[in-house]
Amino acid sequence: MDVPFHHLLFTLEPTRAATTPYALFELKQRFPAAFRKVTGCAPRGGPCLAGADCPCRSTFAQLLSADPSALRRYQKPPLPFAFRIPVLSCRDTEEYDLSLVIVGDATRHLELYLKSVQQLCGRNSALGVQLNAVAAVAADGSSQLLGSGSGRLDLSSTPLRTFAEAGSAPVNRDGSITLQLLAPLRLLHNGKPLRCPSFPLLAGALFRRVSALAYYYGGVELADDFKWLAVKSREINGSASQLEWANWGGALQGTIGKLSFSGELEEFMPFLRLGELLNVGKGAPYGMGSYLLAGS
Repeated sequence: MDVPFHHLLFTLEPTRAATTPYALFELKQRFPAAFRKVTGCAPRGGPCLAGADCPCRSTFAQLLSADPSALRRYQKPPLPFAFRIPVLSCRDTEEYDLSLVIVGDATRHLELYLKSVQQLCGRNSALGVQLNAVAAVAADGSSQLLGSGSGRLDLSSTPLRTFAEAGSAPVNRDGSITLQLLAPLRLLHNGKPLRCPSFPLLAGALFRRVSALAYYYGGVELADDFKWLAVKSREINGSASQLEWANWGGALQGTIGKLSFSGELEEFMPFLRLGELLNVGKGAPYGMGSYLLAGS
């Protein structure tokens, strides 16, 4: 899984009291227009007016593969990025981090992504925040400061990570792990949202997301035996705690709480680790289905 990616952290400070804890999830509506504006293909934030080689189109068009067999395996490509968006406290006045992972070919447009977030979180931001600092996360977990929020950023040595190293951490000795869901997880089965996702369905969603990102943006077809993994996933035991159906309004609906699993998890850990960075389920590019792993 030698697929490159950048992992960025934006330190934000509220400029006004949040009207809702989910205010930053408005990124889904605002980020594409900001990206088009900084790209210059749509000065007013409207549709892309440039040609097929425009970074805007390669980022948002989700163009299908011309290979029929690839279409059967991967279907529609995901977007090549994933935000982890903090849930706000209406009383919060302290800084917090917005995370962004940019995958594969999209890393060529790093500067455009950074300028887009700077624009969204600049002076008089409609999101009610200001950007104080930008950092990049290295393979060892350390952060490298790229610059202040509104100032010039130094991108000369921005750390570039890979799927292989990010997914290499081992499972806990007792063979158990817990997913703390930070934003609603929305997985569908037979067209219906799952209130308590089983491990096979969660693992299947992670397989599809990671493999599609690797193929469409990394040019890599994963060698994993997914049929065998699907069978093995049925042997994993699961339990839930503090689990509830969250309805944050509109599309911001899904399961939130803790999902715990035990069994022979070693083969699944690379996908679970990558899911911490890439999220899973509906709305994953814009923060839905984000989670942290505990007990590993």
